[in-house]
Amino acid sequence: MSDFRKTETLKSGEKRSLQDLTSSQSLSVSVAFELAGLDVSVFGLDDERQLKDDRYFVFYNQPRSPEGEITLAQSAGMSRFEIDLARLPNTVSRLVFTATHDERPVADAAHLRWSLAGVEFDPRPALRREKAVMIAELYRHGSGWKVNAVGQGFDGGLRALLEYFGGEASDSPAAAPAPAAAPVPAPPAPDIAFTPGKSVSLKKAQTINLNKAAGKPLTHVTVGLGWDAATHGARIDLDAGCLVFDERKKDIDKVWFMKLSGQNRAIVHSGDNLTGDGSGDDERISIDLSALSPQVKWLVFTINSFSGQNFAAVRNAFCRLVDDTTGQELARYDLGAVGAATAMIMTKLTRQDDGWQLTALGEPGSGMTVRAMVKPALRLL
Repeated sequence: MSDFRKTETLKSGEKRSLQDLTSSQSLSVSVAFELAGLDVSVFGLDDERQLKDDRYFVFYNQPRSPEGEITLAQSAGMSRFEIDLARLPNTVSRLVFTATHDERPVADAAHLRWSLAGVEFDPRPALRREKAVMIAELYRHGSGWKVNAVGQGFDGGLRALLEYFGGEASDSPAAAPAPAAAPVPAPPAPDIAFTPGKSVSLKKAQTINLNKAAGKPLTHVTVGLGWDAATHGARIDLDAGCLVFDERKKDIDKVWFMKLSGQNRAIVHSGDNLTGDGSGDDERISIDLSALSPQVKWLVFTINSFSGQNFAAVRNAFCRLVDDTTGQELARYDLGAVGAATAMIMTKLTRQDDGWQLTALGEPGSGMTVRAMVKPALRLL
């Protein structure tokens, strides 16, 4: 007798125990579709349904989790995930499979089928004009796993799902304090000639005293970050962010497109610019220095390529600091050729006894969001 088992079709909201479907911890999950430009992803979430580690967001531009527990293979009309549940860290308790499109509703797909171990699910009947959908999920339940056919749509695309799974909760376990070490005297800041009303052009690793540059103590400043849109090829979506560290080098806050304010609104992000079109600042982060928590020691400003293109395709990236009281640009750092990096640590503000210092960094990195920049930034404090 054949051991062939007929494929079962799940209904929206239906849940099944994974062990009723397969005893294996190694799974193959496929999503077949007919809609050009559809992107299929999986989010590795914690118990609170939050993406605490971007490395467990597996999608077209990051097709593998850190240790290969989840891998994505793509071909025309098919995305296939190979998953080893036994190797997933305990912090990942839920795998949510999604489909998104930049321009068209997911329901426009002529065919859309999620399949796992003899069961399949089509989320389209529950959809209308949404450009993003949570198709299905695997989640820990007791000592095993369960399958849930979700079929929930979102009006936004991939970014809306990131916001939904990121929220404004703390993003990651607190970084451990830096180990104690014998103090090493910092090299003296290079001498800089200040001309009243004229911006200082910084070079990499150069530091200026902002009170001297402004001629008075500063209270409100804006960090403007800009870049030129790519002339050819796909659009480039760069995102500005700000990491906040205390004197123990613990990251205590983050401000970025998924969390537009921090430090009780002492730091405010202008919002996301998806293309880099237009002149001047593409994104701005305003800081009320006088309202920052006394424990704040460093503010580190970053740019990440959310769309995955590297900085070789970006022209004229810059970072500048403006005194909001007078509107005067105090300093500017123009980034030169960068190459294959997909992220950049641009500058840092450091609290000193006599005010704040601005240092040009220009350190390349990788990662699609500011969350990935915490550890690289720590090395520069």
